[in-house]
Amino acid sequence: MQWIFSEFRRLWEDVLSIIRSPDKIKSLLRVPLYSNSIYMVLADAVGAIFGFVFWVVASRLYSTEAVGVCSALISAIGLLQLITTLGLGYGLIRFLKSSDDPVKLINSVFTIIAMLALVAAGIFILGLGIWSPSLKIVRETPFYMLVFLLAVPILVLDDSTDKTMMGGRQAKFIFIHNLIYPILKLALLVALATLFRSFGIFIASTAAMFVALSVSLFFLVPRTQLGYHPYFTVGKKEISKIMGFSIFNYLGDLFWNVPGVLLPLIVINQLGASMNAYFYMAWALGSILTLIPSVVAMALLAEGAFDETQLKNHVRRGLRIMMLLLVPSIVLVWLLANKLLMLYGGLYAQNATTLLRWLAVAALPFGINSIYFGVKRVQKDVKPIIVLAGSAAAITILSSYLLIPKLGISGVGIAWLFAQSVIALVVIPRDIARWLAGN
Repeated sequence: MQWIFSEFRRLWEDVLSIIRSPDKIKSLLRVPLYSNSIYMVLADAVGAIFGFVFWVVASRLYSTEAVGVCSALISAIGLLQLITTLGLGYGLIRFLKSSDDPVKLINSVFTIIAMLALVAAGIFILGLGIWSPSLKIVRETPFYMLVFLLAVPILVLDDSTDKTMMGGRQAKFIFIHNLIYPILKLALLVALATLFRSFGIFIASTAAMFVALSVSLFFLVPRTQLGYHPYFTVGKKEISKIMGFSIFNYLGDLFWNVPGVLLPLIVINQLGASMNAYFYMAWALGSILTLIPSVVAMALLAEGAFDETQLKNHVRRGLRIMMLLLVPSIVLVWLLANKLLMLYGGLYAQNATTLLRWLAVAALPFGINSIYFGVKRVQKDVKPIIVLAGSAAAITILSSYLLIPKLGISGVGIAWLFAQSVIALVVIPRDIARWLAGN
């Protein structure tokens, strides 16, 4: 165990040496793994900052109940996205460069997931009385129902365009996309406040995403993949080449992300819309921290697909940039948790500060696990991802059910930290430390 800690100490010393040397920073930016990671971190930082402002404004313009219901709806479409993508976005990242017909591959993926998303949205609405009675407002208003039906395919396509750009190693276009969406979403939030007192948050988010998706499809993706233009098709040959890899990644990704979209639905049904609003704001802030390792792991997958022989160097580089960005961010969020939540209002700070601090600490083991999963995806060894991600999801959800009645929403933070720590304690001695040692 002492050897493992010495490896991480050496890694942190490498990070500090990078900070002290401006010339070294410039040289590192010429490495695609670093440059794409930084573009993606900047893209998500822009989204996170505007997302933070978005929910601050929403908490001022809309009632707590409206914030709770709309945040649960956003989580619901996130859950449906996880279910319907089939992991094909990861297939794009891993195999786009080696595809014989990349344009047909991209459009085949887009066509399949859009159709599945529309079907899933319809099934979700029909069964609202069973799995989420608190959201029956969607089914009671035809316009709201139409917006929800469109929101799910829009979301899955929007996410897949990002993965297409990542597969082309052009994260700078993801940055452009992430400038358009949050700015427009914030503007629409304010503009719709007087028209839709209870549903304006969700409509603003969906409309802005549709515009951002259109820009990606017709302007950004063609810059990544020459000759691209969108059309409906299902290329059996193209899909068959990536389906095996994609399905296994789909299961792993589903397990890994399902707590984030399922927990708001659990909270709103157990504690009500107001408590879900407090929970969701803290979760959204905590998720800003998890974006850092997530994008580094995505860049690691793209670079590993391009040159797998340099994988161990990529691992060290990925851990370096993750620690450089993540550790100071965790400290800041821990110290400023109360003040950050005060921007939403006193009740948010009163009810969610402890939760946010637990989530901040959990970002470190989450980061280690994300890097591990990224490497396994490059190696096409996804079975450990399924087992470990499934274990993390089960631990998180079961522990949350047990702790929420006793500790309220803070119990979810403890459950999340516990689950991520358990998985990290499995992968660090088994693989992470060995990769760092270069064995």
